[in-house]
Amino acid sequence: MLDFDIEFFKEETRDGFTIPAFMKHAWAAQLEMLSMVDRICEENDIPYFADWGTLLGTIRHKGYIPWDDDIDLCMLRKDLERFAEVVDSYEGIIINTCYNAPDHGLHAARVMNSTKFTTDRNIYKDYHGFPFPVGLDIFSLDYVPREKKLEKEQVDALRLCSQAFYAKEWLDEHTPIDKEYAEKFAEYKSSLKRLEKICNIEFSEENPSQQEILILNEEIEGLYNSEEADYLTEMPCLGNGKDYYIPKESYYSSTRMPFENTTIPVPLNYDLILRKKYGDDYMTPKNIACGHDYPFYDKYINAIFDEKIHKTFEGAFEYIQDISSRFYIKFIEKDSTPTLRIDEKFFDDLSSGEDNSRRKFAAQCEVLEELKRICSISNISYYAIDDTLDAIVSGDDDGVINSEIHVAIKRENFREFLSMLDQKLDPWFNYSSIYSKDDYESMTISISSDKYRCDYEEYKKRFHGYNEEVLVYIDVIDLVSTDSSKDEVRKTLVENLITTSKSMPSLPPYSDEIAGIVEEWKKIVDISIDMESNLRNEFLQVADSIAGSVRDADATKVRISANIQEGIDTVYDRRDFDDVVEVPFCVTTISVPINYKERKLHD
Repeated sequence: MLDFDIEFFKEETRDGFTIPAFMKHAWAAQLEMLSMVDRICEENDIPYFADWGTLLGTIRHKGYIPWDDDIDLCMLRKDLERFAEVVDSYEGIIINTCYNAPDHGLHAARVMNSTKFTTDRNIYKDYHGFPFPVGLDIFSLDYVPREKKLEKEQVDALRLCSQAFYAKEWLDEHTPIDKEYAEKFAEYKSSLKRLEKICNIEFSEENPSQQEILILNEEIEGLYNSEEADYLTEMPCLGNGKDYYIPKESYYSSTRMPFENTTIPVPLNYDLILRKKYGDDYMTPKNIACGHDYPFYDKYINAIFDEKIHKTFEGAFEYIQDISSRFYIKFIEKDSTPTLRIDEKFFDDLSSGEDNSRRKFAAQCEVLEELKRICSISNISYYAIDDTLDAIVSGDDDGVINSEIHVAIKRENFREFLSMLDQKLDPWFNYSSIYSKDDYESMTISISSDKYRCDYEEYKKRFHGYNEEVLVYIDVIDLVSTDSSKDEVRKTLVENLITTSKSMPSLPPYSDEIAGIVEEWKKIVDISIDMESNLRNEFLQVADSIAGSVRDADATKVRISANIQEGIDTVYDRRDFDDVVEVPFCVTTISVPINYKERKLHD
């Protein structure tokens, strides 16, 4: 993993352009991706080179062009094809091309760490506080045939592919009743017929998809080899009429040059390449727009804003920064001093086994203290339940020390509680829920100590000498409808959704049979189910949503709905959770229902 000085992440002005702090986190995430690509290429003997703005930034700025927000690379086509073959064997990286992504478009290959926004703190640690997908573009270098006639035929075919692609795109977005439809359809069909004639092929369908056109485009770009050519190019440049012919020897070797806090390979003939791309005065900075909207992450923030979770774009952005980039800075600066002061006598004169259980309990109490701090911020009450409450009621200190800690909160505080975990949870801790982690499959929330990417000795110091991760479990208390028939229907739905979740596959793409099951459930529950996510997790989210949907002010009973996952229907009197009282809990205190001594709250 790359190391960055904390100063790197501060807002900075370069060449008169202000780079926001959040963009610095995006840059760092992209550089982390670059290091992964570099490792894959080194291990598989695949040459690659800086390209476009990244090449210019390397030579002119020794890093990013201040107003740029992506990394561009290039490879010879045969090397890019080999890279695409081997990359699947590496974790944490995916590649999109027209061959595996139908909606890829007329674009370079793109390697990415993910495809969607995440609230996973481990990902933030891996990618330096950046929460959105990051990727690098890899452009293909192709040979230009020596014979000008062949070059002209190739370029003409590529222009027809582009024309057919964009005509098809327009047709797919409109209907035959639109005024220009007939004209666009005629243009599309004409391009197809001319392509079939030039390429001596027949499309598999009367109206081929954009993907089929793109695949043909790729095959045309890569028609010729080194023996048939003196020059390399990026074919879209020739298609656009650009004089972009690079002697093929320019890419026979490379040299590594500084790029921010790392290095990147550049072709030896970089001066010629940059003059071809940007003109003879390429060393003079010009603050011009990128080839896409800057900053690229605004589209992701807009998507979150569109979900109506936040009232304004600025509010959504503040939330994003709180949970990701600002969290990462706190993680870098974290203090390893424990919250609780526990006398060492608590751990003295005990056998190693007992000592370890007491250190584990002390570590659990550190998690409990963090839970208490989070709840106090928003004045949220929590309640000890299950074995934890039983041990307190019985006064059994050994039972307290040797049990997991189980608490509960009311459904009315659930969303606020999750939001506080996202934004305010200390960097020494992490949490898991079906709403925060795509692969989490329990309706119970857990807060844990977090040793991921932490120094071993610092972790032990923070958690009283215990060197493993520990958890506190939080369940949600739901109202039970006073209408027993409605309650039975709701509980049955939750049970069946949980059962269905167990039978679901966890990774897309899903079969038509699975898609059919999902469609049937969508009709039953009238709730969206994301077919691009882990379906086990999706069905548990739906189950949890239905379990928490009771809005009955007269309800006299409550339920721990998560227990249904274990085949248990735990129902309590609502009045048991009217208020809380703080009671001793060995080395700290804990909240319990106000009448905990009078009522047995654990079945």
